[in-house]
Amino acid sequence: MELKQLEFFLAASNCGSLSKAAARLYTTQPNVSKVIGALEKELGSPLFERTSRGLRLTPYGKSIYEYAENILKNASLITNMELVERRNTFNISTYPSNMISWLLVDLYQNNPDLIIEHHQGTVEEITTHVAQGIVELGIVYVSKKQLNAFRHIISHKKLEFIELGKREACIYVGPNSPLYFRESISVEELSRLFFVRGLSDFFSMEHHLEQISVGAVNAEKLHPAVYTNSEHLSINLLLKTELVQLGIDISYPGYQQYDIKNLRVEGEDAYLTLGYVIEKDHVLTTTAKKLIESLKLIVKP
Repeated sequence: MELKQLEFFLAASNCGSLSKAAARLYTTQPNVSKVIGALEKELGSPLFERTSRGLRLTPYGKSIYEYAENILKNASLITNMELVERRNTFNISTYPSNMISWLLVDLYQNNPDLIIEHHQGTVEEITTHVAQGIVELGIVYVSKKQLNAFRHIISHKKLEFIELGKREACIYVGPNSPLYFRESISVEELSRLFFVRGLSDFFSMEHHLEQISVGAVNAEKLHPAVYTNSEHLSINLLLKTELVQLGIDISYPGYQQYDIKNLRVEGEDAYLTLGYVIEKDHVLTTTAKKLIESLKLIVKP
């Protein structure tokens, strides 16, 4: 049995379909099917039932799910043991964020002996990093309507979410956007724009605002033009095209280096809760506390 097989098994279990698992693993559907098939043959029992709605774990699949999860978690801990043993190492996972980038730069400048390991990803990837012990904490923001579901899901990973504050959603626009001189935009207007979006993530502001705007504009949805987890690509698209990007309305000096403005999204549901995810009962390191205090100052209205 290989770690790769367990990774594919967990991805298919969590996604509920081979195609979604393949997208998450950056491979093809036939490859996922082949790897899982080899694992089932080795174990001598089917792991999934194939239904019209996708994949469903068999009773045997359910029984080994937690074991597979623990094996991968322990493998990650072993892989990262060298970093863990370094006393002055700080591991963190976040959304792609200019604000976080500048906070980490500040953190390093004030602690030049610090070794920083920074991961970027979706909410699911961030929480997995925390649950597997790869990072100490994950910084996320979650929309109002999804907050309860988010808390429920991470509780099964034995994690907790600590709120730091709430801020309104905004869109980022560059000098080529006709909205550049606006101060705000309504939810209804969002359906007429084209977006730079992050990679597929259920706990995203795009997903939340789609649900709000659908009712307001009779089944119109937000229009993605580019999907990326690259901050560099996002910034250059905003600077050189009419594309816009959803984000959180926080003013930070680091943004001043770019000719990019943030327009507040109007509406009582159009806000995000910013906070951090840690393992339950985890005692934060001094470095983590410093970063969180800096975040609190920024989140303050």
